[in-house]
Amino acid sequence: MGAIETLMLFYPTIFLLLGIIFGIGYKLSKRRLFLIGLFGYLLANAAFFFFREGGFAGLEQGATGAGLGVFADLTFVELVSLLIVPSGYSFIYTGLLLLGYLFTSITVALSRKNAEA
Repeated sequence: MGAIETLMLFYPTIFLLLGIIFGIGYKLSKRRLFLIGLFGYLLANAAFFFFREGGFAGLEQGATGAGLGVFADLTFVELVSLLIVPSGYSFIYTGLLLLGYLFTSITVALSRKNAEA
């Protein structure tokens, strides 16, 4: 898997699946929606930094990734900065996470309501 496939296929799929998992486990409320959105935003920024700094190894011959070592030499200010500063990808990934969460939690709530009736 190359760089573009990772950024455009692998990470969005992971975030959509996380939203589905959260939607199954948590009831829909404004507070949970905000917390999951905030968690998704921070996780998306960290995932994009991880990708950008070479944490993910591609399938090229002899390719090695730095893994979680990309976060090793960061100061506290750099860590906070990488988590707070937005990018287009972080908004897309957060949107996918919230979309999966909302769709699944509404579906689960409707199925519970139909089971009770």
